[in-house]
Amino acid sequence: MRTTALVVLAVALATGCSSSNNNSGGGGPLHDAAADGSGDAAVEATDAGSDAAEAGDAGDAGDAGGCHRTPGPADGVRKVVVSHPFDASGNKANTYEVLELSASGELSQPGATFQLGRSSLGEIAFTPDGKVGLVAEENGKLGVFRFDASGAPQVVDAAFDGGFYAGSVVVGPGGDVAYVLDDEWRSNGGGIYAVPLGCDGTPGTPHLVAAAKLPAGLAFLPGDPSRALLASKDVLSVPEGNGAHLLSWGDPPSVLGSAAPFPDTGAIVSSAVVTHDAKFALIGDNDITSSPNRIGVVGLAPMAAVQVLSPVEDPLDFAVSPYDNAALVVSGFGNAIFKLAYDPSNGAKPFSLGTEITYQGGKPQLPGYAVSIDRGALTGLVLVAENTSVRRVRFEKDGSISDLGAFSVGSGTTADVGAIGVQP
Repeated sequence: MRTTALVVLAVALATGCSSSNNNSGGGGPLHDAAADGSGDAAVEATDAGSDAAEAGDAGDAGDAGGCHRTPGPADGVRKVVVSHPFDASGNKANTYEVLELSASGELSQPGATFQLGRSSLGEIAFTPDGKVGLVAEENGKLGVFRFDASGAPQVVDAAFDGGFYAGSVVVGPGGDVAYVLDDEWRSNGGGIYAVPLGCDGTPGTPHLVAAAKLPAGLAFLPGDPSRALLASKDVLSVPEGNGAHLLSWGDPPSVLGSAAPFPDTGAIVSSAVVTHDAKFALIGDNDITSSPNRIGVVGLAPMAAVQVLSPVEDPLDFAVSPYDNAALVVSGFGNAIFKLAYDPSNGAKPFSLGTEITYQGGKPQLPGYAVSIDRGALTGLVLVAENTSVRRVRFEKDGSISDLGAFSVGSGTTADVGAIGVQP
């Protein structure tokens, strides 16, 4: 319900394997027929030659799950991908655009677009080398794309049907498996699904890793990929009652501990993140039927409910500082970005809700999800999706947060920004 309301408001306001493909990725959409999934055969035919070339470099490129990826250079030009979920008439659209982020942190708009299934909100996930991207589409399918050797986008699968209803997707630390959260009840297939990824990004046969009720957030612990934080009503054999679970990662995972981030079971989780020191998790409740909204803080060593921050209007998403002294919360309906001061030495109240950050060029307009860079010279830079812009925000080493302003991607409904992702 929240997503539907957000995109309606947006319309109103806006009135490791390299690919050898040589697609120019110019200003026109790629694989137009893929807009409704009917173009899959054309995509496969277009890419067949390049897949064969890749196989010669890295073994069988179509053998999903056999490609362990390592991060690329920490500095250099990064691709930023955003979805544009509306056309010029305000009808639903399947367009995605590739922006470029320079090594100095400046955004540019080269004009490369392509087509997947529609996504109006959320995060586009990337493999650690940044060569393959995945997005949960609003029809429950999984969109998969890659960048070829020239940096042009190539559609791998416009609407992969894995037998799940994808609510979000997270790429595993090794980069050879994507984990899809089916944010439904167990009786309807709710749980975590593993999707093997080939070197060219081809998705393999998925399987259920852990059954869960309404799994809405999965985050691997920084520095320790053997553990992960899951926000869900229940998981595996743990009954309903605790909404946060620390998992020892495996196939299947096991539960190390659980905690209740809120004093009741009515929360609708919008997002969940783990601090860079792996001590706490932030879990947002943006249930539009209740007021006020709130943020739950959970300790991870051991698992325990720590505090609830309230009121916070629509805490849609979070970003945490790599310097471990600040965080931010994006308030979607509040058109705001708030600072969360962080003091890990205060075990009872490690976070405190501060005021809005100081904006450059005006307040955010319908801000969406936030993606962060944690490597290289751009460490601490956060990109926030907005109505027709991408806002750059930066965590500073002294604990402050600087707004660098919004980069406009155009005007009108065709420029509306939905999902967002940035290469690691």
